[in-house]
Amino acid sequence: MLVASAQGQLLGPSPQRDIEQGAEVAKLVEQQIGLCSLPETQAYLQQVGERLVAAAGDPRWKFTFQIVDQEEPNAFAIPGGGIYVSRGLLILPEREDELAGVLAHEIAHVTQRHSARQQSKGILPGLLSLPGRVVGGVVSEDLGALINAPVDTVGGAWLSHYSRSQESEADRIGIRTAAQAGYDPTALADILVRLERDAASQTGQERRFSIFDSHPMTETRLRDIRSRAKSLTPAAKPQIAPDPAAFFAKLDGIWCGEDPKAGIFRKDQFLQPTIGFTITFPSGWKHRNTPQYVISTHPRQEAMLLLGIAGPAADPAETGEKFIRQMRAKARIEPETTRRTSLGDFPVFIATYLDRSGRAPTYLHFAWVAMAGNTYQLIGLAPERHWETLRNAALTLRPLTPAERASVTGKRLRIATARRGERLDTLAARTGNAWPPAYTALVNALNPETDLQEGQLIKIARIEPLVP
Repeated sequence: MLVASAQGQLLGPSPQRDIEQGAEVAKLVEQQIGLCSLPETQAYLQQVGERLVAAAGDPRWKFTFQIVDQEEPNAFAIPGGGIYVSRGLLILPEREDELAGVLAHEIAHVTQRHSARQQSKGILPGLLSLPGRVVGGVVSEDLGALINAPVDTVGGAWLSHYSRSQESEADRIGIRTAAQAGYDPTALADILVRLERDAASQTGQERRFSIFDSHPMTETRLRDIRSRAKSLTPAAKPQIAPDPAAFFAKLDGIWCGEDPKAGIFRKDQFLQPTIGFTITFPSGWKHRNTPQYVISTHPRQEAMLLLGIAGPAADPAETGEKFIRQMRAKARIEPETTRRTSLGDFPVFIATYLDRSGRAPTYLHFAWVAMAGNTYQLIGLAPERHWETLRNAALTLRPLTPAERASVTGKRLRIATARRGERLDTLAARTGNAWPPAYTALVNALNPETDLQEGQLIKIARIEPLVP
């Protein structure tokens, strides 16, 4: 990240070890956060990144540049050269120089081999860590990674701490690389200020994760960037997106907030319009959506309920019996009970295991449901006192109705053209901007009371259906 990046705990003595370690971390990024399918934006990000890599002149690394499906503004590097930018961050830059400043900073973390003690904060530490290891090796590797996550995925980011000197070094080297690639080196300070203002704009329950949570911004850092930038002269190279219209065209259409293709939450109800199901999780629990599972956790981390797709529709009993054989062969444990039942008109098979090795006996409930073309897998991990809560939530699983599917919408980044004399509030009324004027001003680096110019391009968010 710009201030808190995802690096391994200890790097090996060679760049090859960094690359190998990075390949493992990259798998976790895809499992726990997910990548965005934005071909034009992705290609543009790669072009800017490759220009910066050429300027950095360090051939030891295998750099890749990808967009993670994360609504919070975020950027991070992993060992070996993997650079990730969230779709939430892509909403904030006003010009290519600012995006390049972010990428150059992350490239510097890789080339300087910065590493920091990683915060090992699993989703359910303690009580359910052993079931995570046992089940993860049998159900799937990604489930084990989710239950015993090496990073704080609940907060939506990879939290580890670079030292202040490492951050300063990445700033110093990053702006030099940006200038050598033809970019304004002061742009890094500009985007950092906007990122900080975005974080400060979120308050109370609406407050999102901030990349500054683990390492606050300082005025000294901004002064240092601007001071050092004065001695740097950008190379005379044309930018890939040479003007605001070309730059904004690369970003137009990005989903802001929840991506409806991946499903949305309405309080405790989760609706997945692409696959076509809904489930309502326990009230008061913390819910989140990952590429493999929708997950709900007890507020005191005493229990967890996961829902995923096991494959095409098949006999749930056959799927369950195959799982039981795997558990017997790999974990040498037998279910306490098994039974066939139904969920409305849909057949269900349930297998329950009991793990007595932790601080308290923990039940592992597995249910397979054949419904509407898919086999759904429900996994509940909890002491006995939470069984009814897990059961009641599981009973809410059902196909989406056509009306529910049509009701799923999201906020999408769009580019509006201002008229002479308009202000942000009047532009919002005319264009259907879902952002309030203050936030629209923030993402566009404007004063909320500014009179807009004829033809000025303004980033807005429109509420749009998933399928027009």
